[in-house]
Amino acid sequence: MAEILKKPTETLSDAFLRWSLHFNENLELDRKDEKTIESYMNTVNKLIEYVSSDKTLDKLSFEELDTKFIKKFFYWRDTEHHKKTGVDLKNSTKQNDKKILTIFFEFIEEDNKDKFEFFIKWKNIKHKKELVEKDHYPPILVKQILDYLEENLKKNRDEFSYMLSFTFKLALFGGLRATEICSIKNSVFGKQYVSKETKKKFIPITILGKGKTKYTNPLPYEYIKNELNFFKRNKDDKELIFLSKTGLPLTRLHLYRYFENISNELRLSKKGVHIIRHTFGSNLSELGIDIRNIQILLRHANISTTTIYTARSQSRMEDAISKL
Repeated sequence: MAEILKKPTETLSDAFLRWSLHFNENLELDRKDEKTIESYMNTVNKLIEYVSSDKTLDKLSFEELDTKFIKKFFYWRDTEHHKKTGVDLKNSTKQNDKKILTIFFEFIEEDNKDKFEFFIKWKNIKHKKELVEKDHYPPILVKQILDYLEENLKKNRDEFSYMLSFTFKLALFGGLRATEICSIKNSVFGKQYVSKETKKKFIPITILGKGKTKYTNPLPYEYIKNELNFFKRNKDDKELIFLSKTGLPLTRLHLYRYFENISNELRLSKKGVHIIRHTFGSNLSELGIDIRNIQILLRHANISTTTIYTARSQSRMEDAISKL
């Protein structure tokens, strides 16, 4: 049922508080998890705190709230955080707060009886992205997972075990995204060849990346030959080769759950699917590969994205300084 936008006797903070209660209830009805609800409500409560801290602000109407009002809120939020901690609020936190406030204000717009809409240009509220090193698996954990997958293959010798091993290696040695892995067919693999420079055997794989752009990357053949040959023998060239445990076409969600289960079984703190691709990028960086080549192998349109995957490495910095 639609709600009154702002009662005549309410201050702005009181109105926001009333709307926040309805917003919280709506999040629960949408079956959001407890952590998500807590995060959303923390941001909304900060907005209420900001408004109630200034009598002039508390007298404002909803019609007077604009882009400058939101920008001033973030300035206040940053100042208060600096007072308490001595450091500025992270830009990633500000971006998250902006997303939550956008959802909160849209909720008010959709549920108010007056069909009121705010005059806020959210795209004009900008926070820079921070270059934070992406989480990745160190070599000891990579070996632990590979050993687990190898033992699982020896024990079961079934399609599911081959799928787990192959998908992990495609991300680890080829940098494929989960969605790219799920769409793999035998036809995407080319003819194996021996590199003239390294004398190692490779096999090209053609990937349909973002924007339906085709990329052809080399894969180290020796690392994947057992899994590749299994699917070559058992799948037609034109069909998707990876299926879930129940026989459905493999999805990103399936992969996430399977590797989360492996992480839990091995008691690893780092989980997920994309972390394997991060490891691919980090390994290339550790080996001293030029960032432009890493960008090409990761298929990034913008090299600034690649710099996030290959953030400052302690060992690389120490190696560079040692050469002075």
